[in-house]
Amino acid sequence: MSGGAGSGRAALIFTGGRVHTVNPTNDVAEAIAVAAGRVLAVGGNAEVRALAGPGTRSIDLRGRALLPGFTDAHGH
Repeated sequence: MSGGAGSGRAALIFTGGRVHTVNPTNDVAEAIAVAAGRVLAVGGNAEVRALAGPGTRSIDLRGRALLPGFTDAHGH
């Protein structure tokens, strides 16, 4: 599991899918945890679910892909 914003409990987790990290090695994971608007961790379903607390919202991707946000700086 790779970390991001630090340790703690996730506000939102996505599991059960293909999480495209778009990092230099183009890793694909099955789950991601988010806290305070930042990536908390990326890894396997069990690892990421371990970061859930009582108030964590969980979304099952049901095999679908999750891509990072894209910003179009050339909108009309």
